[in-house]
Amino acid sequence: MLRKRDILTNRFVELIEENHQEITELFMNDLLRNPDTFAYRNLDRQMVYESANSIYRDISKWIVKDFPKDEIAQLFRQLGRERHKQGIPFSQVHRALVLLKRHLWVYVLKKVEEDLHVYVQALDLNNRVVLYFDRASFFMLQGYEEMLKKRW
Repeated sequence: MLRKRDILTNRFVELIEENHQEITELFMNDLLRNPDTFAYRNLDRQMVYESANSIYRDISKWIVKDFPKDEIAQLFRQLGRERHKQGIPFSQVHRALVLLKRHLWVYVLKKVEEDLHVYVQALDLNNRVVLYFDRASFFMLQGYEEMLKKRW
C-alpha cells in the first residue's frame, strides 16, 4: 500500500509500474547494440527481457515496501550464477546492471523534468534506487564468484 506522505515515491513507483515494458525495451535495445555487452547477443532475447522486466517491477516493490535485503541478495546471486553458466564475462554482467539503472533514471527524469520541484525531490529518491542497484551489483557478483570458486 502506498503511503500518503511519500507522494514523490508513489509517483515514481506508478511511473515504473505503468511503463516497465517501455523501459525494458529501451534497456534491451541498448544492451543488444552496446559493444560493452556483446555477449548478451548470444542469449535468448525473451529470457533476458523477462529478467530485466522482472527487476524493474521488483524495484518498485522494494521502494514502497522496503523489499528485504535478503531477497535482493537471493535474486541477484542467482542471476550472477546464471550469467556465469551462460558464459557472459564478468565485466559485461556488471555493465548490463549499470545499463538497467541508467535506463530507469533516464526514463524517470524525462518524465519529471518539467516540474523543477519534483525533479529536486527525485534526486532524494535516487538514494534508494542507487542503494538497491549497489546491493544488486554486490550480490550478483558474489553469485558469479561462487561459480568461479567451483572451478578450483
